[in-house]
Amino acid sequence: MFISLIIPPSPFLGDQKRNPPLGIMYIASYLEQNNYSVKLTDLRDLPPDEWLQHIPKGDIYGITATTPEYPYAIEIAKQVKEEKTVVVLGGVHASADPKGIDEVFDKVVIGEGEYSILNMIEDIKKGIDKRYYISPLIKDINTLPFPARHLLEYTSFISSKLTVRDQPATTITGSRGCPYNCAFCASKLMWNRKVRFRTPENITEEIKMIIDRHGVRHFRFQDDTITASKKWLTSLCEKLKPLDVVWRAATRVDHAQKELLQTMKDAGCYEIDYGVETLSDNVLKLNNKQITVKQIYEAVGNAQSVGLETRLFFMIGLPGQNINIADDIIDFIETAKPDAVDISTFIPFPGSDIYNNPEKYNIKILTKDFTKYVITQGLYGDEAERSFIFKHDILSDEQLKALRKKLLLYIKNYNLILNK
Repeated sequence: MFISLIIPPSPFLGDQKRNPPLGIMYIASYLEQNNYSVKLTDLRDLPPDEWLQHIPKGDIYGITATTPEYPYAIEIAKQVKEEKTVVVLGGVHASADPKGIDEVFDKVVIGEGEYSILNMIEDIKKGIDKRYYISPLIKDINTLPFPARHLLEYTSFISSKLTVRDQPATTITGSRGCPYNCAFCASKLMWNRKVRFRTPENITEEIKMIIDRHGVRHFRFQDDTITASKKWLTSLCEKLKPLDVVWRAATRVDHAQKELLQTMKDAGCYEIDYGVETLSDNVLKLNNKQITVKQIYEAVGNAQSVGLETRLFFMIGLPGQNINIADDIIDFIETAKPDAVDISTFIPFPGSDIYNNPEKYNIKILTKDFTKYVITQGLYGDEAERSFIFKHDILSDEQLKALRKKLLLYIKNYNLILNK
């Protein structure tokens, strides 16, 4: 049985290949570990009329998709669909809206996929017809093989725009999951708010392999909160020190103690990324972010005091934001002086509490057209003029667009938009 795994295009991104999807790469390596023949095809940057010439024929086609990638996944499925083939959808969107998945997909994997895809294959062999698959979380993620980078071309997993500009870099993850429950996030659907850690030895073994095979020493850790465990991170940093690597990572402002940030800096970390979202205690509370504006200032100051660059992620359109949001962010930038700021359009993604209960936040979702569920930061394309997909509780669509554009232009003029 031959499995053909597919990465869909992401044309709504400025650089589609900057962040390779580690999830489906783990699926590929797990299938190989269990003696299945696998090919992994990257359709990013390719037009639809070229998809089929790149996708090898398989008994099973597995496609991963976030919500804005989902419409492209449907078109891919239609192209590869044949009478005796099985087409499977996995990833965040499948987990968030399994009952709403198009019938072109024969199977839907909900949540973590490694165990589920093996169970599914066994059922197919036995002639068992089952549509939905969900499995317990893997207790020890150290048992998983490293992501199947060897199944992709170099440019599909190495980017010179991922860390320090013009330096080849790739992504890696040291843990899975996030214990928090922000109203705008659907992470809990994948990980059940549990955090599982790889051992520092397991992580550094992967890093050494990447250095040996590809000569790459720059990494972006994709963990939701790299500082979730002080003990684990301290041990990891001790293992990273002798490797002479350069890396960036993200965390929460309430997990940004100066001592821990210094430990990261000493181990090669050059940048810390904070998802701060907004600058109002009331709005942060409404959206269950569980941080305060004071903690945001402290976290930025702690990073700067140890010599780390800081990158802050904000959203425009969160429930509760008012007409002052742009000025508040600009004032904050002028005072705190972060190195980079990214502004994203808030989208109530399927699976988030805001999507599931919009009335709780006094908003109205206007469309389920997922091609419009794009949060991309920037001034390229039509993003700056694009309407929001929901009716806000306080601001009109024109006000939201004007505030977004004001911020994007400010950040551009001050050269604060860097690579995500």
